[in-house]
Amino acid sequence: MNFASPWFLLGLLGIAIPIWLHLFFQKTPVMKDFPSLRLIMKSVEYLSHQRKIRNLILMALRIALIFLAVMALARPFIGQSAGAGVSSSAPTAFVILLDNSMSMGSTYQGVSVFNTARARALDILDQMNPSDKATIGLINEPGGLVFPQLTWDKEALRQSINNAKLTAAGTDIASAILPALELLVPLTGYKRTIYVVTDMTESAWKPFVEKYDLERIDKGIDLVMVPVGGTAPENMAITNLETDASVVMLGRKVPLKLTIANYTNKKQIAKVSISINGERRIGTDIEVEAGSEKISVLDCSFSKTGMNHLEASIQGDALPLDDTRHLAIRVFEPCKVLLIKPDNVNNTENNDDIFIKFALNPLNKSKENIFVVESRLTSEITNVEPSNYSAVILLNQRHIPEVFIKKLSEYVLAGGNLVTFLGDRVEPDWYNKYLSDNLGGGYLLPARIFKRVGNSVSKAVGYQLTDIDLGHPAFSIFGKDGNGDPSRAKIYEFFQVRPNPTAMMLCRMSHGLPGIIEEKRGRGRSLLVTFTPDNRWSDWPIKPTWLPFLHQSLIAMVTANDLTINGARPGMIISATLNATADNKVTLKRPDGSIENVDGLTLTKGILHFTTKNTNMPGYYELAVGNKLVSAFAINPPAEESRLTRINLRKIPRFIPLEQEVGKGKSVKEKVTILRDGYDMSGIAIWLLLLLALIEGFFANKPIDERVKNPI
Repeated sequence: MNFASPWFLLGLLGIAIPIWLHLFFQKTPVMKDFPSLRLIMKSVEYLSHQRKIRNLILMALRIALIFLAVMALARPFIGQSAGAGVSSSAPTAFVILLDNSMSMGSTYQGVSVFNTARARALDILDQMNPSDKATIGLINEPGGLVFPQLTWDKEALRQSINNAKLTAAGTDIASAILPALELLVPLTGYKRTIYVVTDMTESAWKPFVEKYDLERIDKGIDLVMVPVGGTAPENMAITNLETDASVVMLGRKVPLKLTIANYTNKKQIAKVSISINGERRIGTDIEVEAGSEKISVLDCSFSKTGMNHLEASIQGDALPLDDTRHLAIRVFEPCKVLLIKPDNVNNTENNDDIFIKFALNPLNKSKENIFVVESRLTSEITNVEPSNYSAVILLNQRHIPEVFIKKLSEYVLAGGNLVTFLGDRVEPDWYNKYLSDNLGGGYLLPARIFKRVGNSVSKAVGYQLTDIDLGHPAFSIFGKDGNGDPSRAKIYEFFQVRPNPTAMMLCRMSHGLPGIIEEKRGRGRSLLVTFTPDNRWSDWPIKPTWLPFLHQSLIAMVTANDLTINGARPGMIISATLNATADNKVTLKRPDGSIENVDGLTLTKGILHFTTKNTNMPGYYELAVGNKLVSAFAINPPAEESRLTRINLRKIPRFIPLEQEVGKGKSVKEKVTILRDGYDMSGIAIWLLLLLALIEGFFANKPIDERVKNPI
């Protein structure tokens, strides 16, 4: 309880007046001699008892009158909030947290929930007095406070509410409440309040309540919930759009996985439309059961290489922001792979490349295949340009022309990919000298080669692949059950090598020596396999795990330099590196067609680093260096925001509800005043004062019945 005029409480000292008068005017009976008549004695005793009761009642009434008069003048306030217990003259420090996440984009009774929330926030701000200070916060990802400090500028606060925009981002309650608490905790001389204006979706509040102990918050700070939006509207959404293909090839069908959620209480038919680069390609109806999600797989193909924009949409509903989803896909031409095999010996045809050719392109197709393989002898490569190929594979080479070695080094450093298979023709000293030492910093091999281990002729001892790096793209496919186990293959002979300090060990042999090594060289990659690609030194090439290993290894190398940004959400900071020069201008084209110059770039050996925060808009973004489109990415709203189910306020501790039904009860402004100051009890005190005054007058003027009751 607090008082608007606490000095009037000194008037309670006046209670001593009726008590003093009651004691002072008590009459002491005078003893007189009368005849011994019983009726006279009875009459005296009765009258004395009646006066005593009436005087006590009158004293109590007069004390109550003085107390109520003082209370009416002091204006007491009583309320459930902590602010109601602070002096009414104390200023108020408060924070209004406005939820502008995607779920607030729904409509309730034909009115935008977000617009209603802004109106509620303005109503709260209208109760701000000149001595009060406040700030505004936004509850979205990444969220935070509009003004980092509390301010007295009411007009600036009002403007910030009017300028607040609905986003497609998720709800991040902690990012707004925690900084608000940091501002209010030190202000012990103020009435402190945090108002949260939100639609109270369960998907946002339940994780917050489970993670944070709200009971530990300073009890002097009021947490007030201002719910908007009423009951959750029915909603359907596209919650996921992806393709499982590790690489998408031109003209080849790709399975597209589409997830549709039905958050209604009845079965719905979603009319799905899929467009590629703005051209509608697929239209279909998908039936989804009530309260469930359905994953559908649709086949699509692409007619353009480079970055493609794929868009899936369904019919609009109460929440339109989740009815469309975007996907950025890079489409490749068939990857050209150059196999360099040893020259023929004694007019005998060399078949070192047969297993790889069959694994990469068994039917030797030039179209509708991931890889197009070209095989050359060592003597035929002098004039070959490695830059025309996605990858170059050296097979059991003895010597390579120095002219081609230099080209190969430049090719790898510029972003090319090299795979080296060792075999019985390999001379370790020549490899170390010409593929590493003579090239200096442009070396090609990820390891130095020493001696052969094992015997592929007797095959008495078979080694297995161990310590397989299932996190590497070459082996990640085997991390799933049912995809095979490369460790079942037998390696009978291999070369002992020593990896470079910066090289990665993809697997070892069963006794600990390196088996397959990879190293990033400049912008490219070099992969070394310490045994042959055929069945002379191992039986792996005839095992079912050989083909996926070879495919995944080459695909990972070919796509390693591709700038891929997956799973980006609105408001997320996007950072990446590009191959460019200091003179190149980097621009970002946003979904609305506007173009932004990307600043803050640093140049390190031809690599540009950029960061952008301007990702609030969902859709397809294109990144260009100069006039060349180098990459693209899609921004999609978080799937959990499509669940509009409201949480029960009783499950959120410490929050005081400030519910307002349209057209009924007190207004938001009135409720804010009551929460801040409490209920004004002076009006009740005045009415009680008038009532007791009438009662006191009645008792004071009522004559005493002097008749003796029950006479004997």
